[in-house]
Amino acid sequence: MTAENGRDLLVIAAPEHDAAALHLSGFPAPDAVIVARVKGRTYLAVSSLEYGRAQKGADVDELLSYDELGLRELARELSGSGSALAAASADLLKKLGADVVTVPPNLGVTHADELRKRGIEVNPDGGYFMGLRRRKTRKEIQHITEAQRATEAAVAHAADVLREADVSGDGTLAWSGGVLTSETLRAEIDIHLLRNGFIAVNTIAAGGRQAADPHERGSGPLRAGETIILDVFPSGAGSHYYADMTRTFVKGEPTEEARKMYEVVLRSQEVALGMIKAGINGRDVHLAVSEVIHAAGYKTLVHDQEPGRPLTEGFFHGTGHGVGLDLHEGPSMGTQNVELKPGDVITVEPGVYDPHVGGVRIEDLVVVTEDGCDNLTRSPKSFATALV
Repeated sequence: MTAENGRDLLVIAAPEHDAAALHLSGFPAPDAVIVARVKGRTYLAVSSLEYGRAQKGADVDELLSYDELGLRELARELSGSGSALAAASADLLKKLGADVVTVPPNLGVTHADELRKRGIEVNPDGGYFMGLRRRKTRKEIQHITEAQRATEAAVAHAADVLREADVSGDGTLAWSGGVLTSETLRAEIDIHLLRNGFIAVNTIAAGGRQAADPHERGSGPLRAGETIILDVFPSGAGSHYYADMTRTFVKGEPTEEARKMYEVVLRSQEVALGMIKAGINGRDVHLAVSEVIHAAGYKTLVHDQEPGRPLTEGFFHGTGHGVGLDLHEGPSMGTQNVELKPGDVITVEPGVYDPHVGGVRIEDLVVVTEDGCDNLTRSPKSFATALV
């Protein structure tokens, strides 16, 4: 690993829960570690509990133990104030010849205060750490692709459940001897993923009017003739890399409005996929998507938002976001000016929502290339395949 722009870096966090720490160290740990990159070399300090495992798996230039850094003595000196890790980090940085470090914006205030107290200048810069993770390596893309394949298999399983379901007299779906609910369908997806080595949290299985709220997980019985949005975004239990995919289904006969919404969303996504390549501004892609949706008669943030008031119908979120060790990372394709780079892994997920009807969202995952993009998503998405 090499430093960029001559910056020295410091992260104090648990890598299993912090993408910056995991990316710099390559070592997933549930408790806080110290990761420093100084003069192009990466240092990792861990507890005795993690030292043996880190020797085998960490991707760093030098591994240190908390004992070498005198962490217990510092903890006694500081009377359990919670800043011993920062004090040890300051001592390490001084030894390495660094007195100015760039840190993630989520560095604790206690840590920052202790570092400054000990003569270390601390400069938070989330964009810098996000930028380090944008251009995915071949290995990273492989991890994401594996997660994507598992996602597709789980969604295909959910589609089979919907296909097997019967329609009751009141329009609700019945499956496996009971009412088919959002909770049941979500459990089928999550268990399928878990059995294949992937972990899903907050999977969305929302039908009917609930599908008009993009982050509504869904609850209660699912019904025939209404759109059902499945948004699935697991991470690898071993790799920790995410995938992200959304498909919209209808059991039985769709309404004309649902059909129109689906066709408009799919057409807008095809426009985006045709534009994406290195060097293009993500905002331009978002504007083009919004134009297609607006021309079809739906509201968008670009055309219809009133100052100071939220838009709750039509298309009211970004076109896409980066995916990697975080589910949502750079770059974004929305209203911000962000130039896409080769190696960016991004979602393309336009949607249309009507609080009185429901919603449609279609999401693929692509890798930006010099002259276009490679779509990692294989799951079908024609309107015919959305009918189950």
